[in-house]
Amino acid sequence: MRLFQPLAALGLASISVAQLVTSNPTDQDDISYSVNVPSDSASSGSGDIYFQIKASTSFQWVALGQGSQMANSNIFVIYSSSDGKNVTLSPRLGTGHEMPQYDSSAQVSLLDGSGISGGIMTANVRCGSCSSWSGGSMSLTDSSSSWIWAYKSGSALDSDSSSESISLHSSASAFSLDLTQGTGGSSTNPFTTSSSTSSSSGSASSSSSSSYFGGSGGNSNPGSTFPASESSFGSFFSKRTAVLTAHAVVMCLAFVLFFPLGGMLIRVFSFPGLIWVHAFTQVFAWCLSIAGMGLGIYLAKNERQLTHHHAIIGLVVVSVLSLQPLLGLVHHEIYKRTGTRTLYARIHVWLGRSLILLGIINGGLGLQLSSNSRKGEIAYGVLAAIIGITYIIVVTCMSAKRRSAAATKAGSPGGTVLEKTRRRGSHRNGSRRGSYTEREYRRERGSDRGLREYYGERSSRSISASRSSGRRGSGHVSV
Repeated sequence: MRLFQPLAALGLASISVAQLVTSNPTDQDDISYSVNVPSDSASSGSGDIYFQIKASTSFQWVALGQGSQMANSNIFVIYSSSDGKNVTLSPRLGTGHEMPQYDSSAQVSLLDGSGISGGIMTANVRCGSCSSWSGGSMSLTDSSSSWIWAYKSGSALDSDSSSESISLHSSASAFSLDLTQGTGGSSTNPFTTSSSTSSSSGSASSSSSSSYFGGSGGNSNPGSTFPASESSFGSFFSKRTAVLTAHAVVMCLAFVLFFPLGGMLIRVFSFPGLIWVHAFTQVFAWCLSIAGMGLGIYLAKNERQLTHHHAIIGLVVVSVLSLQPLLGLVHHEIYKRTGTRTLYARIHVWLGRSLILLGIINGGLGLQLSSNSRKGEIAYGVLAAIIGITYIIVVTCMSAKRRSAAATKAGSPGGTVLEKTRRRGSHRNGSRRGSYTEREYRRERGSDRGLREYYGERSSRSISASRSSGRRGSGHVSV
């Protein structure tokens, strides 16, 4: 009798371990998923099932889901808790290729053995709503049940919230499990049972437990199969990556390059038609920002992030930018008649500068939202800082130089060249004081200084009025 007791124990150990069906993702050996269907649940077609998610702490989050695609799938995400010693289980419902939303109706609980130890996250889960959920169902005796997996590499979330916002996965795919190979037993925690008995039987442990960490990954268990391709995920996320990249590049070109460049051009150079070069550059950047906003709206709608501060700031900035061409044109027309700086000019200048600054800052927020690499964020920050500092230096120096030149010319006999030329034009044209054209001015001036000089010189009368009222300004303005 005593001889048969070890053999009996060995047999029980084999039965206990054999009730788990285990699989690894195709590209990761340090993630494993195991499922057990108790005999009573299998025979009734409903009831509790048990699954385990096991992964290295090098992953930000790891997920297992029921279904062949994200839409209508029943998803379970795990990540480190706030103390870094336990795991947080987050049941979610997939509604498409967007961040799954927390499902408060899910009947799940973490069992003993869950936590973080030795750099490994372990979640032993009891699920009472895995045979049927909002949007789908699964036969507990299916020999080819549909599942999905996903993971995100990166720093730990360290959150106790089951509804924590999670970033897009690093990799994902669909696979199938033969639940009949994971059926059996009546344990309320088959993972602690199999763990304690796996060492008793080498043959039994090799069929299920050895694939937890190690092996070739993928189809390491005869009960799990992976598709030859990840077409159910790859096509969309290839498109998503392309759209995200296009959004980032277009917005970076608009706010970090063309908007500041257009503002600096009109202050540094002086040639005929410069004002239109400035206008074209800014309008081109504005068109880029509109295109980038459209791409951003597409992404935000699909990922339910229209209420995120990055999306809100972007919408406001690009929308308000539509006022800039109008403000600049109105000032241009008024200045041609009066030769004085207008309120529209001040609004155009400071609104433009503020929007460019907000746009650059929002670009950094976007990189964080998309979980860009640390190196990428640093590169963007350095580039934005260089452009921003250069812009500030150019605007400050050229504005000071222009004010100094205007003050010097105002003190010359008869006022500025523009004022003297306009007076001669008013005598010839009767009462049409403000109708003297730019071309006539340049011809009589004997120099082709272009629009910079034309808008840079103000009449001695307007300068005197500005000084008496405590105001100072230059001619034409630009962002």
